[in-house]
Amino acid sequence: MLASMLVLAPAYGQQAASVDAVSGLIQQGAYQQALQNSQTLLTAEDDAALDSSARAELLRLQGVAHLYLQQRAEAYRSYRQALALNALSKDGEADALSAVITLAYRVKQYDEVLRYARQMADHHELLPHASRLAMQSAYALSRYDVAIDYASRLQKSGNADAFTLQTKGLSEMALSQFSAAARTFDVLAQQDDVAPKWLAQAARAHAHAGSHSQARQYLARARADIALYRTLTLEQLEQTQPQEALAYWQQGLSQLDRVPTRDEQLLLVQCLLQDNQRVAALNRVSEINLSAPDKQTLKLQVMLAYQLKRWQEVIDTSQVALSHGLKEDRMLWQWLSISAIKAGDYALADFALNEWQARDTSGLAERWRETLELLKAGRASLSDLSIS
Repeated sequence: MLASMLVLAPAYGQQAASVDAVSGLIQQGAYQQALQNSQTLLTAEDDAALDSSARAELLRLQGVAHLYLQQRAEAYRSYRQALALNALSKDGEADALSAVITLAYRVKQYDEVLRYARQMADHHELLPHASRLAMQSAYALSRYDVAIDYASRLQKSGNADAFTLQTKGLSEMALSQFSAAARTFDVLAQQDDVAPKWLAQAARAHAHAGSHSQARQYLARARADIALYRTLTLEQLEQTQPQEALAYWQQGLSQLDRVPTRDEQLLLVQCLLQDNQRVAALNRVSEINLSAPDKQTLKLQVMLAYQLKRWQEVIDTSQVALSHGLKEDRMLWQWLSISAIKAGDYALADFALNEWQARDTSGLAERWRETLELLKAGRASLSDLSIS
């Protein structure tokens, strides 16, 4: 064994000298010469004399030289070949992993980024730049749990910048981890120069997490667009949370620097109705009909007035509605007939009942006709008594 070690010793020394020579050329800036010399060594006929560690190091040095020459594709290939030999020194492997992660990311080889980042994490200290690239790669691949893990690593090490928090928060939102996303965006929102769109994202997270008061505070800070208020309002309506929906929409309308559109006012009416605030809803729809009446809003006003037993308002609004093309609407004639009876306008009730009966097959109109006739008879009797 001692004899064979003595025989091999010169070979080991020669390999080390060759590697050192190539390294020296790189340090001198002779990158092309370094590539030529290393390639000569790697392709020499007696290449068996090169052990795997020497071959791996020469390939790594080729990667370094290619990088200096802006030959990224060649550098990527050399680094990968060096790592595949699994024979680099600890420092050499760490350097190669750092470089290949960056190069893989540049060419959108996101799976490769994650593979080499795992290798770096398993055997070396995972550098912040590698964590960021792994996080971004995972997000690009919709592997949100992995993106969150790398972002969390950066947070724990104190290396989380705004982009890290943004990616982490968006990933948590994508996984419906709304409370976690709200906490992440809270940290981001503490920065003085945070952009309004991230305050809006914080609002979304808090809204989904159920912390609506905080969500509205963020919306106010962001001076959020009315479209976002609409989205959050409709989501709350879908979740049968009319009070929260109304609070969002009222705040959104209050921040407008213009008069609300008809559709915006109608959404407010919808919120009021679902929150069982019929008086407020009626007042609002009445205002809409003063300036821009149509079939839908006129019929809604009649219905609400009828439910609230405002008989004269039913009568007045029904007649406007009839002039807007609702003459064939059975319900409108029904509300008008009953309201006229309740208001004591029997002549109008008589006319409206005729129209209702012509469109009703349930027999309900006929029963109200009987009621009207009884009332008319009662009024006639009182009139006769007063005359006598």
